[in-house]
Amino acid sequence: MKGKSDIDGMLPFGEMSMLRIQQVLAFYSGGVAIPLIVGAGLGLSHQEIGILIAADLFTCGIATIIQSLGMGKHIGIRLPVILGCAFAPIAVIISTGNNFGITTVYGSIIVAGVFIFLIAPLFGKILKLFPPVVTGSVVCIIGLSLIPNSITDIAGGAQVVGTDLYGAPQFLLLTGITLLLVVIINRFTKVFMKSISILIGLIAGTIIAAFMGLVDPTPLFEASWFQFVRPFHFGLPTFNIQAIISMCVVMLIVMIESTGTFFVIGNYVGKEIGEKEVTKGLRAEGIATVLGGIFNSFPYTTYSGNAGLVGLTRVNSRFVVVLAGVFLFILGLLPKFAALATMIPRPVLGAVMLIMFSMIVTSGFNKVDDIEDIEEDAVVTGRTLTE
Repeated sequence: MKGKSDIDGMLPFGEMSMLRIQQVLAFYSGGVAIPLIVGAGLGLSHQEIGILIAADLFTCGIATIIQSLGMGKHIGIRLPVILGCAFAPIAVIISTGNNFGITTVYGSIIVAGVFIFLIAPLFGKILKLFPPVVTGSVVCIIGLSLIPNSITDIAGGAQVVGTDLYGAPQFLLLTGITLLLVVIINRFTKVFMKSISILIGLIAGTIIAAFMGLVDPTPLFEASWFQFVRPFHFGLPTFNIQAIISMCVVMLIVMIESTGTFFVIGNYVGKEIGEKEVTKGLRAEGIATVLGGIFNSFPYTTYSGNAGLVGLTRVNSRFVVVLAGVFLFILGLLPKFAALATMIPRPVLGAVMLIMFSMIVTSGFNKVDDIEDIEEDAVVTGRTLTE
């Protein structure tokens, strides 16, 4: 498919800068949502969630540069793709953090990253062991298991559970407005606006909440202007075999989804994706996931939303995305920027979480739908969802 530039082509710097911002906007809502969701699920403070967000942006930038620019001959798919935190491991991360502590979360993430890197050359050969009915059922379970977290935030957040404020009318009203706005954008606007509908919902919902007196600007005032992301901020990683196995299993699903995204982006830019390219791409994700464990972030995947943006804009140059990676890296060094996201009220976050988790469930059912033997696979799906 012919684009404005080939994969290795350079556009004028001014044009690349604007396209870079567009890529970051398309990524931002999904990327920042992960640390917000995990932070809420683990009961972290605003300051600690700000650290997660800064670490996420910082590591996303490095990971994107590795994937798009490449490292040596065997790492990085060298396509215009952005890496961001994966949604699939959220439930495992929250469960591990609540049961064993956040240092065990990072220990399991580091091991999972090494696992991804080592298994990457074999992955193309074992894909047949994960038919759509299996991966689809697992994705459905992941989405369904996350929805209760969004309901808690819709009602005001974990901090008001058991009080008269839980489920207060102002929280439900704010949730309804945010949901309605995102739905309207997705129903009546063009493709790019749809791709940033969650981001618009978060911003607009927070502005409305400010007029309702539900926004606390304290985290913004307390945050510094510049700060390096410190490795192992929460302590040295600890290792638990149960947590490691759970993380590695769920990362197999992430690897399958990433592989699909590789083929999609390859089709957009006119590059044939074979086993070698998949291996290079997954190795980069493995390294990115190890970095996530070191720098207080999470497992990484290639974002399909940004791949879709390439298909929409026909801008094939990977250097646009490399610039976007540099931009994300810089944002990760600006704590005040991260603090802005911590000001989002729980009902607003709960509203967009409900939409995103519902989309995960829908994508799982779509995978299950892509099958030939309906009767046999329906039995597998039913058993998986009820166990």
